[in-house]
Amino acid sequence: MIVIIGDVVKSKEMTRDRRGEVQELLLQQIERVNSRSSSIVSPFTITLGDEFQAVYSDVSSLLDDCFEIAAQLYPVRVRFSISMGEIATALNKKQALGMDGPAFHEARNGINELKQSGQMIRVQISHASERPETQAVTDLINHSLDLLSATMKRWKGSRYKILVMLNKDHPVKRIAERLGISESAVYKNREDGNLELVIHLKDSITRVMQNELQRMDTT
Repeated sequence: MIVIIGDVVKSKEMTRDRRGEVQELLLQQIERVNSRSSSIVSPFTITLGDEFQAVYSDVSSLLDDCFEIAAQLYPVRVRFSISMGEIATALNKKQALGMDGPAFHEARNGINELKQSGQMIRVQISHASERPETQAVTDLINHSLDLLSATMKRWKGSRYKILVMLNKDHPVKRIAERLGISESAVYKNREDGNLELVIHLKDSITRVMQNELQRMDTT
């Protein structure tokens, strides 16, 4: 299984009103993700006000969902810790609460590491440190995600939204109309942000993670 924990960055520094607005926006977005993702087996649930978590059965839409949540909450930033491993308790299919196991522990450790590093996404594969080849894959994934995080930190909100829409194969004209900007602005964001390369890298990371998940299921 795949456990993901999300955390709103610097939420405790917000005013009460602003924090309430962000929590409502977050709730709306995770409900949209829950309603359409067939990979989610325990739906995104807000747990501590500024944290939320879910369980996925596969990786197919995982990074897409992370990017979309990040785009919708901008300029508020969100970090995501992803752990591929075991859940020791029964799966709660109604909400992501009341569950435990190594995957949850590693996802929690990942959130703490992200708070220290300032990066956006971290992936942990169960028992990776015990298998050099798995640890090498994990390191490659996280170094790639760190590079993406460093790049995306410099983006404005429109670039996040353009990335999400390009990832869904929306034509440039439709993107411009939806965002209320010119087509040339869409092209400029696509080129300056290397958005097609970002999408290709995201897809490659997804395939590698899916391969690791399948290998875990057969061992």
